[in-house]
Amino acid sequence: MTLITEYTLWLIPLCLAVGAGFGFLLYYRNKNLELERRTSVLLAILRGTAVALICFLLLAPMLKMVLKNVEKPIVVVAVDNSESIISTKDSIFYRQNFADEIEKLTESLGNKYEIETFLVGDAPEMVEDKGKISLDFDEKSTDLGAIFDELSNFYSGKNIGAVVLFSDGIYNSGSNPYYKAEKVKYPVYTVGLGNPELQTDLLIAGISHNRQTFKGNFAPVEIKVMATKLAGKKATLTVTDAAGNTIHQKQVLISGAQHFETVKFPIETKESGIHKYNVQLDELDGEVTYKNNSSSFFIEVIESREKIAIIYDSPHPDVSALKQALDISDKYEVEVFAADKFKGSPESYSLIVLHQLPSVRNSSSNLISQIQKNGISTLYILGKQTNLNNFNSLHTGLSIVQNKDLTNDASPAYNENFAAFNFSDEAKDMLRNYPPLQTFFGDYKTSVSGNVFLYQKIGAVTTNTPLIIFNEANGVRSGIITGTGLWQWRMNNYLYKQNHDAFNELVNKIVLYLSVKNDKSQFRVETRQMFDENMPVEFSAELYNDSYELVTEPDVTMKITGDDKQYDALFSKQNNGYYLNLGELPAGTYQWSAETKTGSKTHRKAGNFIVREIMVETQNLVADHQLLKNIAQTTGGTFFTINQMQDIEKAIRENENIKSIASYEKNYSLLLNSWIYFAIILLLFAAEWFLRKWNGGY
Repeated sequence: MTLITEYTLWLIPLCLAVGAGFGFLLYYRNKNLELERRTSVLLAILRGTAVALICFLLLAPMLKMVLKNVEKPIVVVAVDNSESIISTKDSIFYRQNFADEIEKLTESLGNKYEIETFLVGDAPEMVEDKGKISLDFDEKSTDLGAIFDELSNFYSGKNIGAVVLFSDGIYNSGSNPYYKAEKVKYPVYTVGLGNPELQTDLLIAGISHNRQTFKGNFAPVEIKVMATKLAGKKATLTVTDAAGNTIHQKQVLISGAQHFETVKFPIETKESGIHKYNVQLDELDGEVTYKNNSSSFFIEVIESREKIAIIYDSPHPDVSALKQALDISDKYEVEVFAADKFKGSPESYSLIVLHQLPSVRNSSSNLISQIQKNGISTLYILGKQTNLNNFNSLHTGLSIVQNKDLTNDASPAYNENFAAFNFSDEAKDMLRNYPPLQTFFGDYKTSVSGNVFLYQKIGAVTTNTPLIIFNEANGVRSGIITGTGLWQWRMNNYLYKQNHDAFNELVNKIVLYLSVKNDKSQFRVETRQMFDENMPVEFSAELYNDSYELVTEPDVTMKITGDDKQYDALFSKQNNGYYLNLGELPAGTYQWSAETKTGSKTHRKAGNFIVREIMVETQNLVADHQLLKNIAQTTGGTFFTINQMQDIEKAIRENENIKSIASYEKNYSLLLNSWIYFAIILLLFAAEWFLRKWNGGY
């Protein structure tokens, strides 16, 4: 601890001199005081010291202290909480004793390390109660690699000493956890759960089919059947519809210790709507589980396709990325044209995408005039070739004025107040990984009716400038993507997730919103028709008064029925609309009805949706201990079996790299803010006053 002042310390003698002078003049030059010499000296010292301390405060003194902080290493215990853990014959141990064993481990490590516990499944979940862990093994999928992303985000800059990962090594979501583990800077100690040996089992390993098809078509279906250690046995595969009618049946002859067979057949789609089909395999003696002997799938049958035209100024990879994203859905028939080759009629399309049109070299005035005249929804994608003057004259709800021919690199930032359609959390998270689009640098002006979906993020700053914006005028919707480079988003999605799901969802949600026929009713409710059982069931609603102005004063109630159960709920009010999140519901078919009132008028909407069962956790029950060994080896950790849990603590304690980190922090404390300093001054004055009164002074 060091004493420092704002002004030079050479002024301290002056403070002492002022104090001494004050005491001398008061008790030696004052003839009205008749005190003994010893008393006068003591009183002069008390008064002089107090005055000197007050003068010293004028130098702004402060105490400089160096504080030592010791950060204990964090040991993260991550436990696989997925269904596959309890789908084998040793499930009794995991249901009854496994949690206690983990609690013993965390308790023994807790005196030297900071312990954090996570559950692994669909997504990592931190256990709030550090002394107690509850395992229900109800996660419908496993993303092992996500735990390393979570720790990277949550404990950035922290002293992570080690991770203890309890898992069977089976992952069926996200990317390969080995490649995630390669990037970490701490050892991962893995504990192998489950049985790594092939087990006697007959199962439905997968079902491939088109999720959407058209009425009158024959939808192809492929069912993958797998059998292990059942050579010479036979089983019947039966496919039935929701009414119990047999659609297809085949006898499977198991020819070897490891048998794999694909059963192919078509389903004729006679009626529109969502149709459920059940698949059942015979249950054979000795199987490790019968859960994977049955499954189901859904096919949505629609009346006809919606036509979408993508018209471009010049070839660009964005065009291909958009078409590939839309081609995954049978709902759309996508056609691509160069601007000078398009000879069709705009009114035959539900949506027209104009890539960099109107352009510098091609105004496309006749085409755009026909589009606007016929009230066709349009998606504009702006780029370097776009003629901004012509674009601004289209009255799309957005205008861009440039003083200089410059561009920005703009990353996407989600507008949390956007409520035009639901957007999954997975797709929102992927936005953070997307590279920037190339946008115009200029003054962006949006109309009052503009609805921003994504903002432009320049560097680390999120601006109010739109990256994707929607507008609705005279019942016609339009959208504007203010930059090019969407193809990079698609590639980036694959880089992180080994699929294009998030990008496809983004494109399809935009196209669905723009191409849907405008609902003229005053009460509108939107939701999906199909949910996975690990997805929250969400609804959004809008209510208009007689002047077609959005209102949120009345309450909106919801009633949902399904499988002899009924749920009643109330929408929450958000901005200019309503929102309802029912959380996760059991698999099944549900009917819903929403109701509200404006004045004496009652508004009702009704529909149905399906919650689809997820079976991926029972399709593979052979534990992948080799993956866990590889993760441990690449990170400098150790692999243990479940019977070696007692050795984990010893291995962590003997690792010399897992240690506390000491940091030193300078702390400055003004004496002016110290109550002790003022207490000393007050005590000096009080002592002086008491002695003077005691000796008869005034």
